[in-house]
Amino acid sequence: MVFQMLKNLNLRFARKHLKIIIGIVVVFVLLYTLTPLGKRDKEERQIPTLEKKQVLRSFTASGTIEPKNKAIFHFPTPGKVVWVRVKKGDFIYSGQTLASLDITELQASWRQAEQDFIAAKAEVEKVYDETGRKVDETFAEKVKRTSAEAKQNKAFDSMKKIEKQIQDATLISSISGVVTDILIRRGENVGLTETIEIVDPSGFYFKADVDETDYSHVFLDQKVRIMLDAFKGEVFNGIVSFIGLATEITSSGVSFVPVEIDLDSSKKIIDGLTGEAEFMIK
Repeated sequence: MVFQMLKNLNLRFARKHLKIIIGIVVVFVLLYTLTPLGKRDKEERQIPTLEKKQVLRSFTASGTIEPKNKAIFHFPTPGKVVWVRVKKGDFIYSGQTLASLDITELQASWRQAEQDFIAAKAEVEKVYDETGRKVDETFAEKVKRTSAEAKQNKAFDSMKKIEKQIQDATLISSISGVVTDILIRRGENVGLTETIEIVDPSGFYFKADVDETDYSHVFLDQKVRIMLDAFKGEVFNGIVSFIGLATEITSSGVSFVPVEIDLDSSKKIIDGLTGEAEFMIK
């Protein structure tokens, strides 16, 4: 009976202080989770995740913009300029005449060469008539015949040479494009150093000076990013279209491989712009 009374007393005590006991347990749990030990246990239970990322490798090379089609014309022989039909900035079509030299003396020389050829040809015909073009001609007849033929051939070559000089006295453009520089002026005597430069503005490429140490990472159709000094902050896309077959030397004596890159750009690109190319490596 005494045991039953104690049991009832404990039950009444437990019911009376149940809220206090629950409160103590909640406080203990909160304190555990907020302590460094609790946090560390929670972090240790977290499972790390792997994130897949793409790493791009690249290298850079400096270079310049160059036209795909460019020509510099000059007279092959010295002479006096009688007319110039173009000026800087003009658009020229292929086959159009640019300038011409005085050919007065050349024409006189050609007429003399023509007369010499006619006379030499007549002499050859005379020799043929005298010998009858015998198969068993004597040694003297052979000498006379070959001498006349040689004289005729020499006169013919002289005439053709002057004809070529007359043709070369007129400059004719072999490409279509814009006249970017002209040093030939009417009334002046010119030589090989006086020129007319024409650039085709329809196509340009970026010529990169790739260091030898990066040469093995260059391949055709490789993607390249071009940054030109004239267009700050802009990037032009391009692909490698040609890789040089021999190294070149810079003015400072550094060896490099020339690499041509076709550009994809709607910007007004011009000859000589400088910049940097970034080659993407797979």
